[in-house]
Amino acid sequence: MVGYQRLKTNDDFSKPEPELKLWRAVLSLAADDAVTNKVRCCDGWSNIDIARSWFTQPSSNFYLVCNYAGYEPSYVHSKMVESIKKIEEKERYEKNM
Repeated sequence: MVGYQRLKTNDDFSKPEPELKLWRAVLSLAADDAVTNKVRCCDGWSNIDIARSWFTQPSSNFYLVCNYAGYEPSYVHSKMVESIKKIEEKERYEKNM
């Protein structure tokens, strides 16, 4: 009988490597900053704007982080643009109240 060795793939459901966890945490933190409500936030407005532009106007860094995190950059981009638009609409509404 021939021995079988399982190949590791990106969509493998095994425990992620530490580096993959790190890059996913980086992406998650940037996403959290990008959807922070500026009206309710006391400080860090510029960090919120930087995070939002990082997602809405992707650079080579954005693509690199997404790839290292094991995510498709175009998918992350489209989902984050959608989320950022929603939070900006909510901010405009809260500002006018």
